[in-house]
Amino acid sequence: MNQQVYSRSKGQVLRRFEPGIVVTIPTGTIEIKKHDVRRVYDLSKDLPEVIRQELNRWKHLDSQMKKFLERKAELVPVLTTSVFGKRLDVRECAKCGAIRYMRQWKGEADAPCHRCSHPILNEIPFVFAHVDGTMIQLRPEECPEHSYKYLILERGSRKRWRCKVPNCSHAQDIQQFLPKNSPIKSEKVIEKIKLDTGNEPSLIMRLTNISDSKLQVVHSISRINPTSNVEIFLGCPESLPAILSIHLGYFNYQAENISQLTDMIRVVGKGTQEDDKQVEQLIKTLKLSGLDDATIQTILINNKQVQESEAGGPVVAELRKALNQLSTSTQQLLGDAKAERETRDAGEKLTTAQDNARTLREQLSDYAVLLDLKRKTLDDTVKDLGKISSPFCANLQAAGDLMRKSLGINQVTVIQDLPVLHLAYGYTRLSHQPEAAVLWAFDRENFDLPGEEPKGNWIPMPVYKLTTEALSFQFDAKRIVKWLHANNLAPAPASISEPTLWLLERHSRISSRSGPAFDDNLSPDFLIPWLVSSALHSANHLLIKAIADQSSFGETALSEHLLFSLNQTIVFVNRLQEFSLGGLKTFFEQRLDQAFQSLLQERGDCMFDPYCEETLGGACNGCLHLPEVVCRLFNNALSRILLYGGDISAETEEAGVRKTLWKNPNLSELIGKEQFIGLWDGGLD
Repeated sequence: MNQQVYSRSKGQVLRRFEPGIVVTIPTGTIEIKKHDVRRVYDLSKDLPEVIRQELNRWKHLDSQMKKFLERKAELVPVLTTSVFGKRLDVRECAKCGAIRYMRQWKGEADAPCHRCSHPILNEIPFVFAHVDGTMIQLRPEECPEHSYKYLILERGSRKRWRCKVPNCSHAQDIQQFLPKNSPIKSEKVIEKIKLDTGNEPSLIMRLTNISDSKLQVVHSISRINPTSNVEIFLGCPESLPAILSIHLGYFNYQAENISQLTDMIRVVGKGTQEDDKQVEQLIKTLKLSGLDDATIQTILINNKQVQESEAGGPVVAELRKALNQLSTSTQQLLGDAKAERETRDAGEKLTTAQDNARTLREQLSDYAVLLDLKRKTLDDTVKDLGKISSPFCANLQAAGDLMRKSLGINQVTVIQDLPVLHLAYGYTRLSHQPEAAVLWAFDRENFDLPGEEPKGNWIPMPVYKLTTEALSFQFDAKRIVKWLHANNLAPAPASISEPTLWLLERHSRISSRSGPAFDDNLSPDFLIPWLVSSALHSANHLLIKAIADQSSFGETALSEHLLFSLNQTIVFVNRLQEFSLGGLKTFFEQRLDQAFQSLLQERGDCMFDPYCEETLGGACNGCLHLPEVVCRLFNNALSRILLYGGDISAETEEAGVRKTLWKNPNLSELIGKEQFIGLWDGGLD
């Protein structure tokens, strides 16, 4: 790069400037070779397990990823401080097309064209790539008689190197076979890919333009980063039961941050380890003062009463009542984190119940973070706008009425300071689907970590922290149960006294490849959580599209965070693009009603219907799919039929196409009809 400095945002570095990628910048087309980084320490201790759970989605991993999965390699989060790259080796004269191969060139690097003296030679913007993760730069096939001097690149349906010397017949097609050590050359892998995708992987690398957005797809997770208050809160044994009681509606929590709840559960529960130390020190002090045990116990009881009074008095009593309301079976949904850790350490696979419990704890922890942020509900915003006689008060009021009546959403909250952590854990080439591509770890040789490099085997994983705006959508459990009942999948709503708890008892971890479209042996017990989660996921995709249409944000500027166990979704600004701070809040106050109306009036159809609805299950690029940087479930577990209703029969079409989305188990047989009622069907209003 001739040591020229080129500035980019941290978000662009995360997505576009990872080692191994090729990009065009003002100084030329370069392959990124090196990152200067520093180690990041203040991250959640459970992050490695979260990444391992993510890796379980992938069918094909490189050797380093396998070692990490087997706990033979350490995850090292790093923050990029600077990036270094090198221009591509093959250049082309901008005037006569003469080729210069820099590895064979002995003159000055920036010398004019050797044939026409034109000063500009551009990098040829092509490389070889393959879904096995390999990328190789072009290497010109020299003419046996005239070498590289008169070589040109012929562009057409078949690209080739040709010698321009009159009467010279040298013309070599440009192609590259996979390296011998490619993981995809294994017969086992070939058969697996063919089974999962229906196609055998090619053993010839693809000549790809460097502008191809899938030349290197960086895969990352977005996590809600715990605040310092939440970390203290989660140190209390009763923290997650307290959040669970709030979710179930047993306790109405109205405080501005989580610290007040921490003070309350310290009183009603065992408190933190620090609290235990303070009590032990107080007892020792009182004993040294010569007090007897009975007097000490009286002092401790009085001290507890003072703490309860200072923490809120009657509110603390309400919390104690709410915690007591949690039945033993409900508390068992939280699982045993210690037992799960012992299972993992023993190299054993978690049971379904353990996996679901771990997911629920993660989502309750995220919910705790939301309670500690600057947030305002739709109802509170309507009141505030009414106080200043804002013309948008009526619009937002209408949005609230519409969402509760027709969309199954009982609350929307705007959040000003959502702490998000992006962590890039690996990359693929030419494909982002777990069945078709090999997931590669970033090569630690391309990361310069001076003075902080671990001694053993380690994998660098770039991170990017941000504080951003978000909208949280809480879906109505009563509406969901009513929808399931309309499809003969749940008892009458009147017979279910606690619909939120009823759904929670049936929740199950939803991964990218969950559901009837991808599992021929789907358990009927998994059907309800899959249908509910897929409906909420589909609704969230349409919400993102509606927000993008009604605001200054493009779809790629938004991302989703899914709390399926809690019937909640979050749309946040990912800040990988430029954006205006406060833009999401402005949309929320001024145009939310129009976005909601568009969901009911404009988005029920797809430009590719009837093909999309009849053969793809009602989800494709024309209606529900979002860019891969937005959807972490790879655009799976989606269907418009779940929201708007439609035909779910599994009959073979005239063209011989069999609809597979609802085949195993046969949903039409389970519900006893071929027409499915959608969550947004007007008959449920």
